[in-house]
Amino acid sequence: MKAIVLALWAIFLFSDNAQAVNPNVFKGVVSLQVLCSHGGPEILMKELLDGYNEKPVHALDVSTPTGLNIQMYITENKNNPSSTVLMHNQSPGVNKTCIFWSASDYLRTLETESLPAKTPEGKTGA
Repeated sequence: MKAIVLALWAIFLFSDNAQAVNPNVFKGVVSLQVLCSHGGPEILMKELLDGYNEKPVHALDVSTPTGLNIQMYITENKNNPSSTVLMHNQSPGVNKTCIFWSASDYLRTLETESLPAKTPEGKTGA
């Protein structure tokens, strides 16, 4: 599920600059059938809560300085297990929320080793 979330996020954020740096990375438009509602995510989240006992557990603002105003939400029920990715586009003239992906699983956080803090190039920690 993390891969799908990251792929959706990447679609919204990649720019022409990224394409120029690596020709294997490119913009694309994909055709997906999605379930949408006008306005905010409340209607769809209520349906997910009532029908699947899924609650919102993660949120990410993917808005840009150019005016794109999108929020991503992940709802889940670890007991079911099920999870859903929703995106709410608040951009002027759009204002709708869509379910982009549902799964019969939930997002898992992998425990990883704590890494040292970043330091400016050429400097080492004391």
